[in-house]
Amino acid sequence: MKRTLWLLIGCVLFFSSCRWDVGAWWSDDAEKEESRIFRYDRLMDEFVSLNSFSALQRMNTEFPTPTRLLIEDVLGIGLVEDAHIEQHLRDYFLDSTMQVLLQDVHLEYSDLTAEEKELSSVFSQVKKTDPDFKIPFIYAQISGLNQSIVVGDSILGISLDKYLGRDYPLYKKYYHGYQRQMMDRSRLVPDAAFYYLSHTYPLEEGKGHTLLDFIVDYGKMHWVIAQCRHVSLEEEAGFTKERADWCHKHEARLWRWLQDRHALAGNDSAVVAAFMLPCTEQAVKEKKSANQIGLWFGLQIVDCYMKSHPELSVGELLRRQDYGTILRESGYNPVK
Repeated sequence: MKRTLWLLIGCVLFFSSCRWDVGAWWSDDAEKEESRIFRYDRLMDEFVSLNSFSALQRMNTEFPTPTRLLIEDVLGIGLVEDAHIEQHLRDYFLDSTMQVLLQDVHLEYSDLTAEEKELSSVFSQVKKTDPDFKIPFIYAQISGLNQSIVVGDSILGISLDKYLGRDYPLYKKYYHGYQRQMMDRSRLVPDAAFYYLSHTYPLEEGKGHTLLDFIVDYGKMHWVIAQCRHVSLEEEAGFTKERADWCHKHEARLWRWLQDRHALAGNDSAVVAAFMLPCTEQAVKEKKSANQIGLWFGLQIVDCYMKSHPELSVGELLRRQDYGTILRESGYNPVK
């Protein structure tokens, strides 16, 4: 079972007619100490709103990977080499709904300095403990409500239109409340860091991963980001006080349930989904789902493990995948 990005497919979006300064800063042979977020969304806007040939040239020559990913994988409107693909791209973003959405993105994200500093801090701290870690080229885009985060080797794309706030009117038309909770600006940095670290330190390929693997792996990524951001584990994972209280209350009962059924060593996809994925408010109300109690378990296991292994660096933790050993050496056991 592969880790999936919870990238929700939605409706159409839009671009404004402002012209932006989008000078290129990244070079492959000079990794930056400070991570900046390149405003690819503004370069795209220049092409769409002004039908700018120079902007299109820059998209294709200076930023070919973000352009290909957007056209072929995120929007799925064709291939970069297709005839008239540029017009298809303009038509897509000139849709009236897209135009309203893009304008709202520009208003909300006129400045990304705070997010740049946070991502820079996380990635630089990982880099210090793992010299082989590649700080990515980070760029902002508009995805048409398709993909929140796009990751690849040394590249990280962030779709600003997926982080306009849980009460954003357009979201209410297409998303459930539990989905909208994660579509807030406060989740932009945690999501970007989580998915890039998960891509850089993936679960081993060609192996049937157990529920325990997913529990500890997710917990490990979020634990590292929480430490680097200097925030609580609950805040990093997006747990409200109500949800954290629920997890505290049911932690022992559900852990016993997993042990009694030997579910931690299993890889039943339904069980993995029930323990790892967000769920509807109604499911929580009826107590049919633990609402990411698996992530809660993972955070507690890794926190206990690192407290008993203070000599271990973040880089060393990220590379460890013997999750059975981590569980045993953590001493975690809420059933006492």
